[in-house]
Amino acid sequence: MRRASWKTRLIAGVFVAAVSSVQAAQDWTLIDIGTLGGPGSYGAAVSDDGTVVGCSDVASGGAHAFVYHSGVIRDLGTASDAAGGSSCALAVNNAGTVAGRSASGELVIWKDGTVTRLGIQGDIGDLNDAEVLVGTRTEGGASRAFMLKDGALTELGAPGSSAKAVNAHGHVAGASNGHAFLYEAGVLRDLGTLGGNDSVARGINARGEVVGMSTDEHGAPAPFIHDGAMQALAGISYAAAVAINNRGQIVGSGEGIYGFLVEGERVTRLGQLPAVIAGGWRRLEPTGINERGWIVGTGVNPDGELRAFLLVPANEAYAKPVRRRGY
Repeated sequence: MRRASWKTRLIAGVFVAAVSSVQAAQDWTLIDIGTLGGPGSYGAAVSDDGTVVGCSDVASGGAHAFVYHSGVIRDLGTASDAAGGSSCALAVNNAGTVAGRSASGELVIWKDGTVTRLGIQGDIGDLNDAEVLVGTRTEGGASRAFMLKDGALTELGAPGSSAKAVNAHGHVAGASNGHAFLYEAGVLRDLGTLGGNDSVARGINARGEVVGMSTDEHGAPAPFIHDGAMQALAGISYAAAVAINNRGQIVGSGEGIYGFLVEGERVTRLGQLPAVIAGGWRRLEPTGINERGWIVGTGVNPDGELRAFLLVPANEAYAKPVRRRGY
């Protein structure tokens, strides 16, 4: 749904991954977000209070945007006057404001029970607590990264660029001209690569640490963290990082190992968590992580259906900041 088909993207994967070091994590709870009456659902983002947004198949066909909190999933409808089609909620902030795409392809905001149509076609990347919205705008067959702040739209990067994430300070991460970028104080900075030709930034935290994927000198995809300089994440190859929280916890995925969590020097494959194994789930693909370490994404449930999930750490030790070493 974020692009041509979220189902196709999840099944096909994008990267081949190999993890050189895996250590068992502490106890987790795996929550099945459920659906709106159809067989599958997609988890896009999670706020700090555990509110999940995404989209779900409905019994009548197509998919609708949803909000999930404390065991209850709520249908946001299609947010469009167009008949049929599918909507999807793609970002949520800590005030409960939700951003997504309507069935007509127009970007919309759900807030306080109302829907605001933004008059923009495209895709949502992220939404911060100040309601700064970033994403990719399409017009006349062309696309470009944008930031919408206080009603003013600013285009970022070159044609074909995309904005994936925004932090609490309004700094934006994305890709332009085939390279990851960081936009702050009106300046767009090329973050370079790990030695290859391509890179894309997918997540940023309040400290300005950026994560994403870059090809290396051999042309292989590798997850990176950029904190003044771009460095490959230790212990992982053929994969991509997709999000980072303010404690330094990073989630990512790769075909073959699917979802993983990086905490300092520890790499945990989500598919090897006892709760995941006991529940019969597989192919967990994370899309985000909140400040409490809760991980949202989409996986395959025991019935073989694609289903939005929430992984919640049980040990309060996860509330402590993560200190990175070796990157």
